[in-house]
Amino acid sequence: KNTYKYDPSPDLVSNNVESVVGSNPARGEISVKEFAAQLDVPLLSDTPFFHELGIGAAFRYSDYKPSGSVESYEVDARWQPVEALLIRGSYQRAVRAPNIGELFSPVTGSQLAIGTPPAAIGDPCDIRSAARTGANGAQVRELCLAQGIPAAAIDAYQFATTATGGNIQGNSSLTPEKANTFNVGFVLNPRFASPWLSGFSLSVDYYNIKIRNVISTINGLTVLAKCYNLDGSNSSYSNSNEFCQLIQRDPTGQLVAIAQPYLNLGALDTDGIDVQVNWSLKLAEAGIGDGSGKIYASSAIGWLNHYKVQTLPGTAAQDFVGTSTPGRPLPKWKALTTVGYSSDVFGIGLRWRYQGKLRDISAITTPAAEQVGVKPYNLFDIFSTVDVTRNFQLRGGITNLFDRDIPFVASSQNGTDAGTYDMVGRSFYVGAKFNFCHPP
Repeated sequence: KNTYKYDPSPDLVSNNVESVVGSNPARGEISVKEFAAQLDVPLLSDTPFFHELGIGAAFRYSDYKPSGSVESYEVDARWQPVEALLIRGSYQRAVRAPNIGELFSPVTGSQLAIGTPPAAIGDPCDIRSAARTGANGAQVRELCLAQGIPAAAIDAYQFATTATGGNIQGNSSLTPEKANTFNVGFVLNPRFASPWLSGFSLSVDYYNIKIRNVISTINGLTVLAKCYNLDGSNSSYSNSNEFCQLIQRDPTGQLVAIAQPYLNLGALDTDGIDVQVNWSLKLAEAGIGDGSGKIYASSAIGWLNHYKVQTLPGTAAQDFVGTSTPGRPLPKWKALTTVGYSSDVFGIGLRWRYQGKLRDISAITTPAAEQVGVKPYNLFDIFSTVDVTRNFQLRGGITNLFDRDIPFVASSQNGTDAGTYDMVGRSFYVGAKFNFCHPP
């Protein structure tokens, strides 16, 4: 059981701050009772073509309050035709109940960057916007009038800034997300006799995830695009459109905020392939020296095929793969690669972080006003350790070795994505580890 309690400060309650956002107290409680069972059945082992064969299953019943009851389950299988090869797969019905913040959090204000038209979407009612100057400009004008922009101002209306409010709020009517997930793959660990290949291993896995009743807020740019028919969602240009109802304007018609409550949205479908490659070579076994040294390399590579989001049931899905969605970039390709040398007393390595090129999210939400994207992003780090004595180790390294600049992210209010990219630049670190005792 979890409880939630929010008591705003007196200044918020008395409206002595810039906004009444977050000025109302909030209370809430969630609880869950569950039953779970799991089964694993080894079927065959140590027979021709069946070094190992097994299946498994699991079931869970969960009763959430206030979200309701839900079942989840899983079946899996594993097969090793030979010791060096494991083939595996599973199918799951997964669930996620709304957390306590998604259910009960009060209105929380944030800044939503919308830019200045026509270079960005801006306020579609702005006379400079592509919505007002396009083929359907007259219909957009009527919609803007219906939203409260005075008739005397409509033909000169301009939105004065590049951002508006985004009001995020909990919703106690949320129900659990449900997902069907499927994955299949293999692990190859051949254990070759040659020292050059004995340290090789490879795993490849395909995943396919389909989530329904996704719990999330609606992206503010998506709200504007759908209300003003920039993506064909409101062909009648009706102010009663569910997205238009999320837009708030003051008596002068200025865009004040876009409501972004947590909702059970439509769906999220994604699939891709993950690859892990490892290799190492003990130098002495290869006839190179007689010490404990080895060289190694490893790489984790991800390929994203689709990341389709259906905002609400019945609406068209949008594929965000390859876009710079703020806080959640979705590159087609990404990789983390490490190469290095290590021994009993010394180690040094180089790490390479790669993210493929990205289009700006506006390429999907407002394709008529697509902004500049992000080029491929590469970071290199170097690190090293030295065992001075048995009880004393020094370590150090350089992060962002080549001092890679921060990429510009057009759809972010801050001009970049602080949660994704290195905001510091090249940095150095050193450290030491002391061991004051050893086991016998």
